[in-house]
This record gives sequence, structure tokens and C-alpha cells, in this order.
Amino acid sequence: MQINKHGSFYMRSGWVTKIIDAINSDEMIFSPNNELSAVDRIGVGRVMIKAMRYWSIVLGVSNESKVQRGVIHQFTTLGKTIADYDPYCQDIGTLWLLHRNLSSDSENATAWFWAFNQSNLNSFSKDTFSSAFYSYCQKNGASYSKTAVEKEFDCFKNTYVSDKAFDISKVIDEDTIPLLSRLKLIHYQGSGLFQLRRPSVKDIPLEVLLYCIIYDNEEHLKNNSQLNIDELLEGNCQVGKYMHISYSNLLEMLQQLENMKKLSLINNFGSRYIQLKDVNAEELLAKYYLRSER
Repeated sequence: MQINKHGSFYMRSGWVTKIIDAINSDEMIFSPNNELSAVDRIGVGRVMIKAMRYWSIVLGVSNESKVQRGVIHQFTTLGKTIADYDPYCQDIGTLWLLHRNLSSDSENATAWFWAFNQSNLNSFSKDTFSSAFYSYCQKNGASYSKTAVEKEFDCFKNTYVSDKAFDISKVIDEDTIPLLSRLKLIHYQGSGLFQLRRPSVKDIPLEVLLYCIIYDNEEHLKNNSQLNIDELLEGNCQVGKYMHISYSNLLEMLQQLENMKKLSLINNFGSRYIQLKDVNAEELLAKYYLRSER
């Protein structure tokens, strides 16, 4: 269970591109002994370099391994796909995939995991969120100060929304825009209140939804091709939770995937399941990017 490893620097819109370019130029760019070089190459301060190292891992862009010379960052399969097809994160599907990784990392991005998988707060202020998350940390044996938890809320919130009024289309510096703001998962209502928003059917690309379902249930699918729809809706680290999808919208999207012959819907004595066809998740995602208009 970790908080504040980002140094209070939330993930900005342009940072994934900076991370991809940095790793392409030098796989040891985020090694601690290369900090001064990283500052010169990436063009941000030392503390931001450390934050980028953290974000690259929790977003699933790269994996980190230690060698005698220092620390190496190598693209994950998803990171390589994004680098090849959408390095500027213009496609909404890319943002959903990054959000999926972030909100499923209970160890390194605990606040994000808790907010989308464990918390029942659909509407919250900084105080109500921080108090509930503080209690969750205590119950799970983590002793963080309330001030540290409040800072974590600020970073969590700033990943998705700003409580400052600005027109994104008129902002010159993309490094001021929250990376995941285009998902519109969190809406600022004013007066310090925020609300989780349910996406519409059109907000989530079908191929991205299916890709996430396959990887969320990778172990289960090794021995069983059927998945319970209620589990997809209510289970931790499942699309219904971290994408905050309603049952009716999830069912409609699954029906559209059935029409695409990617799966079959099964009603078994009142319990609904999906039966997956022989779908290769990586090929599915590559085809999505190839035909997606950006």
C-alpha cells in the first residue's frame, strides 16, 4: 500500500509522450544516477523526473528492473502498442487503457484502486474522500498522516479533473491538463464537491472494453471461456467498477460485441454469462488502432 510516490505531481496530458520519447532514447533514463541527464533531455525538474518514473510504472507503460548499472525501463506490451500507434494519447481508448492499469494497482496506486473498486462514494468532497480513505488505510495496517492522505486526494483528483475553470481547447501548455480529463469520469460540481460520472455506451470503444475484460480475467480464462456478467459489473478490478459502467450500458455493449461475433450472451436460469470466442486481445487492439481516426 503506497501513497505520495508521485511527489504530489499529477499525471499531465503530455507526460506519456515525454516518457515514451525518453525510454526510446535511453532505457536507463529514469535510473537515479542519470537524473541530471534526464533533467536535460526531458526538460523538467528532478522531482518531476521521479514522478514520471512512478507514473510510467503504475500506468503500465513500462516495467522497471534493476541491473548492476542502475535501473532499466522497458516498454510493456501495452506501452509498446501505445508507442507504435498513439504516442500522443489522442485516442480515447488509450486513456481508458491507462486508467484501467492505474485503478487496478492496489499496491502502488492505492487511492485510485480504492476509489474505483472499494469506495461507495459517488459524490464527495476533499474532506469526505480523505476521511474515508484514511480509515481504509488504517484498517489495512498503513499508518499515514491525515495530511499525507489529503495530498493524495489532490493528486487523485487532479488526474481526472481540475476545480479551476478553463477551456481545454484554449490551453497552450498541455502539461497543465490532467491526463485522464477527457474520460469525464469525475465531474466538478462546484463548491468543493465532485461526482463520479457513468460513461455512456459511446464513450468506451468496444474493442477496448473487450481487451480489458480479457486481461482482467486472464487467469480464469485459462480454464473457462465463460464469464459471469455480474462479476464483470461488481468484481474488483473489473470493467463495471473501474469504468463505472451501469448494468444496462454494459449489457448493451456486450450485445454489440455479440453482433460483432466476438462473444455470445448466455442466460442460464436467470444468471447471465458471456462466452468468449477465440479472440486474440493484442490483435484486437492493433486492429482497433489501425482503423481508429485520430
